[in-house]
Amino acid sequence: MAFRAYELQNDVSVDSSRPVTIEELSALGIKIVTFEESQDSEQAARKLLQEWGYPLDKKDCVVPYDLRQNAANTPEISGLVAQLAQLIENPVLAFSVDLTGIVSDSTLYYDVEDIKSKKWIRIHPAARLLYRIAAGAKVRIPLADQNRDHFGTLFFKDGVSSLEIIPEKDLDNHTARQVYLNNIGKF
Repeated sequence: MAFRAYELQNDVSVDSSRPVTIEELSALGIKIVTFEESQDSEQAARKLLQEWGYPLDKKDCVVPYDLRQNAANTPEISGLVAQLAQLIENPVLAFSVDLTGIVSDSTLYYDVEDIKSKKWIRIHPAARLLYRIAAGAKVRIPLADQNRDHFGTLFFKDGVSSLEIIPEKDLDNHTARQVYLNNIGKF
């Protein structure tokens, strides 16, 4: 399936007549880069990540992930997946650092808050897609059984241990959220 992003109506129903562009997502701190089928997406992504300042030679800065149930992940990724699964009732959260990854395969969807229009945007990532979600950006990741087929590689500037999941109840007072809101006009 190809990358798609749509505005949500009434917070839940998808308005497929209102697609959201990569440029609109970029203005919200969500960077999306797609690669052609003929490209070696992993190699092209690594080149771009080096330009963005990611240390690709450090072991804990390049980490494979798999959101499918019973997947073999590192202990750090297993802990993060468990935290996401615990938020099933209210999967609204943010990350303490930029979440950057390349998708190997995915049928997952997630929502991103459009802080400007006060609406949500549904994103369906696709294989060979590089994404970066800004620290403090509000997202919803409903990690239900039917929404877990998503795997690839995550990249961290300061290692996987720098990633913290911030539940919605803690967002308003978190530094990452305040920085995000202050920077939203700069994306």
